[in-house]
Amino acid sequence: MKNRYHLLLFFPLLAILPMVAQTDEWGKINYEVQTYIVASTGKHAPFWLVSNRHGLSSLENNSASLSAGLFRTFDDKKEFTWAYGVELAGAYNYTAPFYIQQLYADVKYGCWEISIGSKERWSEGKHRTLSGGGLTFAPNARPIPQVRFGINEYTTIPWWFNKWVQVKGHFSYGRHTDDAFQRVFTANGIQGTRYAEDILFHEKTAFMKVGNKRKSPFSVEIGLEMYSQFGGKTWEKHSEGDILRYNLPHGYKEYIKAIIPMAGGSDSPNIDQLNVNGNILGSWHFATYYEKEDWYMKAYYEHYYEDHSGLFGLDYHYNQNGEKGWVTYLPWRDGLYGLEIYFPKNKFVQTLVYEYITSRDQSGPILHNSSESTPEQTGGADLYYNHSFYSSWQHWGMAICNPHILSPAYNNNHNLTIPNQRIRSHHIGLNGKPTNTIDYRIMFSWSRHWGSIIDPLPNPLTQLSMMGEISYQPKRKNNWLLTGALAFDRSGLIGNNFGGMLTMCHTGWIKTKK
Repeated sequence: MKNRYHLLLFFPLLAILPMVAQTDEWGKINYEVQTYIVASTGKHAPFWLVSNRHGLSSLENNSASLSAGLFRTFDDKKEFTWAYGVELAGAYNYTAPFYIQQLYADVKYGCWEISIGSKERWSEGKHRTLSGGGLTFAPNARPIPQVRFGINEYTTIPWWFNKWVQVKGHFSYGRHTDDAFQRVFTANGIQGTRYAEDILFHEKTAFMKVGNKRKSPFSVEIGLEMYSQFGGKTWEKHSEGDILRYNLPHGYKEYIKAIIPMAGGSDSPNIDQLNVNGNILGSWHFATYYEKEDWYMKAYYEHYYEDHSGLFGLDYHYNQNGEKGWVTYLPWRDGLYGLEIYFPKNKFVQTLVYEYITSRDQSGPILHNSSESTPEQTGGADLYYNHSFYSSWQHWGMAICNPHILSPAYNNNHNLTIPNQRIRSHHIGLNGKPTNTIDYRIMFSWSRHWGSIIDPLPNPLTQLSMMGEISYQPKRKNNWLLTGALAFDRSGLIGNNFGGMLTMCHTGWIKTKK
C-alpha cells in the first residue's frame, strides 16, 4: 500500500517543469503529464490494457501511474540539431514504485544521428498504434538504454538509379536494467530456475526502399534486423541457494562477435563454442507500397529467425560417415503477414491494419546427426525466443517482441522463459475520427497456442482479446486529452478478464528565450 504514496513525489516536479524548461535557448520544449488508472476483474488486467505500452503497465487488476516528462525535438530547419528527453513515473501495483522511463540525448547532423540513453522506440515498418508489433521488436517492454548511431529515416542516395533508392539503418550497444527484477521474480522458482545479470545488448538494422513517388505510386522494401544478448552472469536456483552457473565473457572480442555472429572462444560455454557467441535473433522484412494522392496501402511480411536455418534458409549437417552436407529450410513457413490501408476523407474508418502470425514450424523437427568430430550436431526445433543463459527475449518480465508471444510475466511458476512460442494469431486494428474532438481505436485479436516443441500443451489453448478506446480533445483546451477504454479477454492462458482504463494527458510547448 505504501507504493501509492510515491505518486505524491510528482506534484513538486510538475510545479518546477516550466522553470527548468525556460533555461533552454535553442527552441521549443514540449512537456507532458499523464496519468493512467486501470480497474478490472479476473486473473489479470486485460491483454490490450497491458501490451505495447513500453513496459509502463501492470498485470494487476487495479493499478495506477503518474508520469511527467520534458522533451526537446530536432529543429528540422537546421543541418546540425539536437534533442533530449526525460520522463519519470510513479506507480501503484507495478513491478516497481518508481521508474526512469526515458532519459536520453540525441544529436543529428544531416541524416546521421547518435542517441545515448533510454528512449521509447517502435517496431520497424509497423503502424505505431494499430499493429500488434514486430516479431523481433515491439513496444511491449521497457526501453533498453543504449548508444545508437545511424540513419533513422529513409534517405535518398542521389547518385544511384536517378533517386529511386533510399536507405536507412542503425547500430547500437546497450545493457539490460532488470537484474533486481529477475532475482525477485524467480525467488520462488523451483530448483533449476535461472536468471541473468549484467546482460549486454547489441542491435543493428539495414533497410532499403526502391521507389520514386513522383514517377510511380509503387515501391518495394527489404530489410534486416539482428539483435544479440551477450556477456553477463547466469544464476541457477538450488535448495542451498543461488549458484553461479555461467560467468560469460564480455571483453572486446565479444563486442566484435556480436556484430558478426561467430563461435565463442575457449572461455565460453561449450554450446557457444559449437554455435555462436551469445543469443542471436532477428527478422527479415519485405514490403510493397502503393502511395497515390491521399491513398496509402502497404502489404508486408516479416520472417523471424534464431540461427542459420532461419537466417539463410539452409544449414549444414553431417551424415553417418561424418561428411558435411546441407539442408534447406525454404520456403519459410513461419512469419508475420500484414496489410495496412489508409482511407482518405473517411472520418469513421481512417486506418485499417490486419496481421496474421504463424510460428509453428520453427525450422521443422529436430535433425540429429552424430560423428566422431561432431557428436552433438542438431538442427531444427529452434525454440523461438528462449535461451539457455538469458532465459528468454524479455526485459522486466515483458517480451521484447509481439505481445501475442505471451510474456514471462504471466508465468505462475516464476520462470523467465517464454513457454508458448508456437502460435497462430489474427489481429485487426482500426481507428477513426468521427468529429473534430473525438477519436477512437479498436484492437481485436484471436490466437491459438500449442506451447513449445520440447514442451507442447496437452491441448491447444485459445485467446480472444478486444479493446475499444475513445479519446476526447476539447477545441478550446486542445492541450488536454481524455481517453477511456474498455477491454476483455477470453483465454485459457491468461484467464477471463474484463476492465477499463482512464487516461488524462496534458501537453504543451514551453516558450523559451531566443
